[in-house]
Amino acid sequence: MTSTALAKLSGVRRTDAPVDELEAEAEALDWRCVVLDGSDVEDRVAFLESCDEAFALPEWFGMNWDALEECLADLELEGAEGVVVVWSSWGTFAEAAPKDFAVALDVLGSAVRGWTTDGVRGGVLLVGEGPDLDVAEL
Repeated sequence: MTSTALAKLSGVRRTDAPVDELEAEAEALDWRCVVLDGSDVEDRVAFLESCDEAFALPEWFGMNWDALEECLADLELEGAEGVVVVWSSWGTFAEAAPKDFAVALDVLGSAVRGWTTDGVRGGVLLVGEGPDLDVAEL
């Protein structure tokens, strides 16, 4: 993957690129890179805990979908040119709790749309294996 490909990221996409390579590409673009490690995520609570840690959410984060959406809408981007959420091992959650996984994707997609409206480029990358989704490759 090249930083040119990452620079064109918009919305939610899939990739097989290594996480460390994606982190390096984001750094080269002066983007904030948030890595969600989904290897132990099999339900909504574990996903929200993963987001709390990865995004360093505020203490008032209520561990629910609405609170996550609100926190991501107000995410501190620290002057970054963009933001990329690298969700590794997402397939575990997608297979264990497909309805909650769909809500998680919707919340992340909504956040990306909000960031784009605010002039911040980027998106979400689903890294690794998982069920078939209607999500384009990067």
